[in-house]
Amino acid sequence: MAITSTPRHDGRLIAVRYDNAARGNCLDDAALRGLVDALEAAAATEACAVIRLDMAGRHFCGGWDTASFAGLATESPEAVAASLRDGDAALRRIRRLPVPVVTAVRGHVVGFGAGLLDAVHLPIAAADVRLSLPEARYGFAPAGVGHAITQALPRSHAYHLLTGVATATAAQLLAWGLVARVVADGDLDHEVDAVVEALLAVPGRTLRAVVEVVESSLATGSPDHAYQVSARTIVASGTPREATR
Repeated sequence: MAITSTPRHDGRLIAVRYDNAARGNCLDDAALRGLVDALEAAAATEACAVIRLDMAGRHFCGGWDTASFAGLATESPEAVAASLRDGDAALRRIRRLPVPVVTAVRGHVVGFGAGLLDAVHLPIAAADVRLSLPEARYGFAPAGVGHAITQALPRSHAYHLLTGVATATAAQLLAWGLVARVVADGDLDHEVDAVVEALLAVPGRTLRAVVEVVESSLATGSPDHAYQVSARTIVASGTPREATR
């Protein structure tokens, strides 16, 4: 497993690459911490306006590393619940990043990978993507991922996925709002490049403000903070008439 960060466009874009392709880009505690730390370090760079998350290989994420499952049987329910909360807390750190994260989604999205998908700001999917939640087949119910799926999907679809009876297609993920766009498989990298270039045409402080508006609105259900953020950007940029000259 390797995680690298590469600045581009004078540091306005930082490409973070997660490479555990030999195991389908599965995650464990250490890998998840490393990935989140790398994303936060990139976002903390003053010049950074956009992060591109590149998941190596043929699959976006194969979920949680099954090698860790055997040890769970010796833990108490309280200890396992605490570990599950820690994993979801790491995903919340991705959601709270002050700059948008763009990623290409290809191949399989499995289990915990659905949580990572839900945490990324702008996921662009290939048409052949399939999402599955196999936890029930291992004898346990999904926790945080189950909550995220239940919040995002119609109730009947949530049951269909969370019981492991069905998989979701890219078209369904788009309809449910779990990806921003679906493109032909061969066009995926080009489309992600185009989205990144379009974002880089927006001033970095404005992108950060948009992220703040979206995430504060989702978190609070109120526009109060959005008013303050918008007002700050309007004052900083001058009147709309002046800004277009």
